[in-house]
Amino acid sequence: MTLQIGFLFALLVVMVALFLTEKLPVDLTAFLGLVILVFGGYLTPGEAFTGFSSPAVITMLSVFILGAALLETGVADMIGGRIYRIVGASETRLIIVLMLVCGILSAFMNNIAATAVLMPAVATIARRAGLAPSRLFMPLAFGAILGGTTTLVGTPPNILAAELLKERGLEPFSLFDFTPIGLALLLAGILFMLTLGRGLLPVHEVHAPSSVAGELTELYQVEDRLFSIRLPEDSPLDGQSLAQTRLGNTLGVKVLAIVREDQRILAPSGEAILRGGDLLMVDGLASNFEELLRLQNLQVEAVRLDDLPAPLRGVGGVRLRIAKGSALVGRSLRELNFRERFGLVVIGMRRGEGLLRTSLAERSFAEGDVLLALGQRAQLEAVAQQPDFVAEEFGLTALQELGDQLYWIRVPENSPLAGSSIGASRLSELAGLTIAGLVRGDETRLAVSPRETLQVGDRLLITAEPSRVLTLAQLGDVRLETDAGEARLESTEVGMVEAAIAPHASVVGKTLAGMEFRDRYGLLVVALWRRGKPRHKDFSNLALRFGDALLLHGPRDRIRRLAGESDFVVLSQEDQARRRTKKAPYAFAGLLLMIGLVATGTQPIHMAAFTAASLVILFGAITMAEAYRAIEWKVIFLVAAVLPVGVAMERTGAAMLMADSVISIAGPIGNYATLAALVVLASLLSQGLDGAPAVVLLAPVVLRTAEGLGVSPYPMMMGVSLAASAAFMTPFSHKANLLVMGAGGYKSSDYLKVGAPLTLVVFALLVFLVPIFFPF
Repeated sequence: MTLQIGFLFALLVVMVALFLTEKLPVDLTAFLGLVILVFGGYLTPGEAFTGFSSPAVITMLSVFILGAALLETGVADMIGGRIYRIVGASETRLIIVLMLVCGILSAFMNNIAATAVLMPAVATIARRAGLAPSRLFMPLAFGAILGGTTTLVGTPPNILAAELLKERGLEPFSLFDFTPIGLALLLAGILFMLTLGRGLLPVHEVHAPSSVAGELTELYQVEDRLFSIRLPEDSPLDGQSLAQTRLGNTLGVKVLAIVREDQRILAPSGEAILRGGDLLMVDGLASNFEELLRLQNLQVEAVRLDDLPAPLRGVGGVRLRIAKGSALVGRSLRELNFRERFGLVVIGMRRGEGLLRTSLAERSFAEGDVLLALGQRAQLEAVAQQPDFVAEEFGLTALQELGDQLYWIRVPENSPLAGSSIGASRLSELAGLTIAGLVRGDETRLAVSPRETLQVGDRLLITAEPSRVLTLAQLGDVRLETDAGEARLESTEVGMVEAAIAPHASVVGKTLAGMEFRDRYGLLVVALWRRGKPRHKDFSNLALRFGDALLLHGPRDRIRRLAGESDFVVLSQEDQARRRTKKAPYAFAGLLLMIGLVATGTQPIHMAAFTAASLVILFGAITMAEAYRAIEWKVIFLVAAVLPVGVAMERTGAAMLMADSVISIAGPIGNYATLAALVVLASLLSQGLDGAPAVVLLAPVVLRTAEGLGVSPYPMMMGVSLAASAAFMTPFSHKANLLVMGAGGYKSSDYLKVGAPLTLVVFALLVFLVPIFFPF
């Protein structure tokens, strides 16, 4: 172990940690590692960028384009659409056929694309067969992962393994060298899912709903949130549009339909006009609606800062900035139980140039946010010492900063709030308001406790316009009437569908509010599915993640338009965008051309794939813009930047050092033990890392180990590449797993429960089969 090797290992450990935690984007981590290796003298500037011209990278890029051509021309759709007609409603037969079909597709196209293209068909099949989606989506994803092991182009680790052998002057793996072992793994995976795996799959009960909306409202737990609101005949809202009334925001509901005598308006737009006597079918909490009505008779009055009575002594304000690296980032006031924990009332939040005043309890903190807070001076000083905050200024400047919008809310006689505590009034939760102070007679209090009991005549100081309270007063005698029937939510023109966030979607990291989803797509987001459970409120300002799914309601033409977007996978065969089916022969011919060029030895795999990709674009199977969108640039840049790391490991002797360790531990037991050790290491790395970097990091070790033992490098390299591709144990170990997480309603524990034993099966088969086809 030299100092140079020690520094390289330290750098690799840091990079792996960043890959796992994603504190930085994984491709940026690879870039920075490459820069450090150049300036550290491990690589020359010329060597640093050899990965970008690597045949492996060209092959991957071309396969992405070929897969997209098969998708855009409807080849994969046609296959998926015929499965139910051929197989029927048998769960056993469906698992077999779905895994086989997805496995065959992913042998020649990107695993994630193969999964995505079959997801609408699987959602429809599950609905027609009366099966829970959770019974089919995980087998689909696992079939795609296992199918990718059957050919050289099926998965990036296989492509890289072949290229790394070639770089060392060895004969690379050919297109179908992986097929015998890959097919065995796929068939074993199918057998596993039919036996032990089937028993481990989660079961979400399905009660044969009468419509797609019925099934989705059950899955997303929306059915218990549906109820109706009746407007009075003399409603002051008569003649106003839905957008003008701000009804949804005021009552905390989503309006799904308007029923007027014999007319039913489904998925009404903001321009829909309300009439007295209308029945509004909504999604929300009926209990919250009833409690909101208690606020209807509150009296609201604007007040100037100069007119406020002097507060009690000992009360002050502070401006607190969220410190860099604070543990509070990403958490909300409600999650932190902020008032009870710190004894302060946050009355405003400054973020950049904006000043946030309402719904503060639900807003997640960001680094650099400035909190405007009130409290006792002793508590203010104690909080200022906390490492999570930087105190910028003490005093009542917080109130002065909010002074242009101060209001009294007076509790009148006969108010149902009299006698209840501030906390029990739920003014913050229901109306998005923060109570900064209270005036009772001649007494003024700031930062009042939520346990304070309200009395008739109390005046509550609010630091933002109480728009919900003001709008409530204008609603008139609205009342809760009946629950909403599921069949009323759909028609031939309006539907309810589920949409998953697509691979490499540009909307990842954006919020629904920020992208103005409703205005842009004309669809209402009823709920969001994240990490195994639905969210029904406060999700419009959440950054979208890959793996999220959205429950959407709106016109079917808008749904079809959304299905044509590359950012979303709409899980309904009936609502798919039109495909270029007339160009399907060109896409299929491109695939056959690639196979033919490689099988006959006319061209190497990267040239054959590039030629086929160029021709499918030329003949219109896919446009140039679609080709660019289809390429997973993150993967391309990651692989290109990580490839030179192998050179650094060889040059410094790090690969030899690791190989010596493997030989000393497993070598005395035998070649099978050495193969098993490398397979386990590759499998463990692939559960957290992408399979491609795992192969790049282990390839030098594999080659040095084989050289040290005097055996062929082929069985070791084959075992490592296939093990790096088989990642089942977490939703984050492979993007195909993450893609189906929302659609199947899975939790992370579901993947561990089913994926861990499947990983053991794959491990055992690899150690047994690889030496048969590639002897030591």
